[in-house]
Amino acid sequence: MITVKVNGKNKEVKENTSIADFLKSNNIDPIGVTVEHNLEVINPGSIAEIMLKDGDTLEVLRFVGGG
Repeated sequence: MITVKVNGKNKEVKENTSIADFLKSNNIDPIGVTVEHNLEVINPGSIAEIMLKDGDTLEVLRFVGGG
């Protein structure tokens, strides 16, 4: 297991977990979010390729419209 900080909270995830796998395991639809990995906004097409490492940080942002 590795530790990743997600939206300011530590989470343990299995080694060799991609960002896409992390989102899926947490019931987060990748279509409706923007992901920042280690202070870099990730292209949605790359989330399956980026593997999480111990100490990484993720910010998962969901935009909500309103008025």
